[in-house]
Formats: sequence, structure tokens, C-alpha cells
Amino acid sequence: MKAKFLFLLLAVILSACANQPTPDPKVLSAEFDALVEANHQAGLFDGSVLVAQNGQVIFSKGYGFADRENKIPNTPQTKFRIASISKQFTAMGILLLQEQGKLNIEDGICNYITNCPEIFKQVKIRHLLSQSAGIPNSTAYSMPGDQMVSKSATLFFQPGEQFKYQDVTFNIAGLIIETASGQSYSNFLKKNIFEPLGMSNSGVDDMKQIDLAMGYSNAEGDIALQPIHGLFAEGAIYSTVEDMYLWDQALYTDKLLPQSALKAMFTPQVAVPDGEYYGFDGSKGWSYGFGWFIAPKELGYVIHGGMLPGYRSEIRRYMDDKATIILLTNHEAVALYPTAEAIAEKLLGKQ
Repeated sequence: MKAKFLFLLLAVILSACANQPTPDPKVLSAEFDALVEANHQAGLFDGSVLVAQNGQVIFSKGYGFADRENKIPNTPQTKFRIASISKQFTAMGILLLQEQGKLNIEDGICNYITNCPEIFKQVKIRHLLSQSAGIPNSTAYSMPGDQMVSKSATLFFQPGEQFKYQDVTFNIAGLIIETASGQSYSNFLKKNIFEPLGMSNSGVDDMKQIDLAMGYSNAEGDIALQPIHGLFAEGAIYSTVEDMYLWDQALYTDKLLPQSALKAMFTPQVAVPDGEYYGFDGSKGWSYGFGWFIAPKELGYVIHGGMLPGYRSEIRRYMDDKATIILLTNHEAVALYPTAEAIAEKLLGKQ
């Protein structure tokens, strides 16, 4: 009798779940628009947003101005500096070269860098990609090649033992891409990622782009901030929400790499100390893959953000739900994480 009761109870629960209405994309789109518009009107968001699920773009829209002085609006085609989201493209470049047989992530970084300090011989490429190399972030962005490495000839800890978010590690990964491929970092990404995926509005910022959104410090005023010069593989890429969606969708396929090779990007490589990321203050159980923060299983997503003077960016992927939220802004006085959380609540019923 007890077994029969439990069976009937389970049947009722499953029936109730099956009868839950699927959210109407038009209703969701209107709700997303109202949410972001309220933030925009409050001076909390200028930029572009894209929300998609199951291969369908539910919402894509721009807010505010890409150029306030000339009243050029932000749109889904507006190009923004995506800052540290660049790191996942650098990680992909390394994995592509491994697939091509030109390197192995277990190789020591000194195999690819001349005048490599003795202390760095224990650092492997995978340590760079997982932010566990222990190399101090004590170099100027503009230092090229050997100088960039030799000026950092010390380690915080034994490689692979801890997490420490550092830009310099991905710049070294960018140098390794150039050495192993025989191409510039910019050209390698263009030929092997951006062009194959049709990301025609993405690239490595050479400071000559005239159609990037201007970056602003707050919601008031028309004076744009001066961009940082000399960024490299840690944060020099620009893109649009539409191009970032192409990137997201490609990661579900074998277009760039077999899924077996892509798995490493989203596999925890090192634990992240509690609260050591601007978006999830105090939360526990996070880790870092290759160019991605990986949320605890109960949250169910991977994420990365970016910050530069005048710009903020965030991409989060709920891979089990095939859902993606992309926010790019040219207004630095914003917190994208709460907006993404609110969108996720409406889209998936969870944060």
C-alpha cells in the first residue's frame, strides 16, 4: 500500500511538472526589457543585452549611447571592449594549438619563451590557463616578450597548488600562441576563431578601431575615458552581444574543437577561495577552468566578467538549460551581476 501511495504521489508530481506552462518568449522579452530599461533610467546601465535559450534568441537590445556626444545609440551590433572575457579566447587558442599538435598544455612554459627564468621551469601551460601559475602580476602591460616574463621572476606559490587571478599569466599564454603558431596573437584568433564562427564584429583591439563604443565613468557627461594602451591576451578583445552569442553556440558543437577537447575549459582545475571574485561575494564552492569561473553545481552555470575603465562585461552559460545571458556595457559604474541574476530568475526560475 505504501509503495502504491508513493507511486501515485510521484505520478501527481510529474504530471504537475509536465503541465507547467512554458514561458512565452514575447512575455519574457517584455519583462527583460522592463528590467533593463528601469536600470538604464536609473543611470545604472548603458550597453547591450542578449538572452537566449535552446538556440533561440529571446531578447537582444541596446540601451543608451555608444557615443553620447554624437548621440549614436547602443545596439546589439555595437562593439564593446570585453576586457577579461578575452581570457577564454586565449584559452581556446591554446587548446586549438594542442589539437593541431603544436603544443601540449602539460608542456613547461619555458619551452616557448627565450631567456625564461629558472624558477618558471616548473610552470606548465595549463597553470597559466587555470590561474594557478603563481606568477605575480608585476609587469607593465606594454612590456613585450622576454621583458614581460623576466620582470616577474618570482612565484607566489608552487604552480597548481592555489588559485590567484592574474592578468600576466594569460599574456604569457598569448606569447606562447605566437611562438607555437608562428603568427601574431591577433591574426591567429582571427583565422582560427573569429572567421570560422562568422564573428565579423570581433577582434583584438589595435587602438585603431573608430567604431567601438566610447567608455564612460558614469551616467552623466559626454567625456569619454581614454582607453588603456598595450592590452594583450588578457583583455584586448572587442566584440558584440551578437558575436558573443555565436561564440556561445559554437561551444555546444565541434566547430572549433571536439567536445572531448572542449571539456577541459569547463572542468574545475583549481578551487577559488571563498568570495574571491567580484560577482559572488562570500559564496562558496567555486572553481576555475580554463578561462571560465565555474559555479557550484547547485547554481548550474559558468561565467566570466571583465572590467576596464569605461567598460564592464559578463557572459554566463547555463549549459544544462542551454541558456545564455550576455551583458556588455560602456558605463563602468554598473554592477552587471545583479542584472544577470534577475534575468536568470525570470528565464529559468533560479539564480
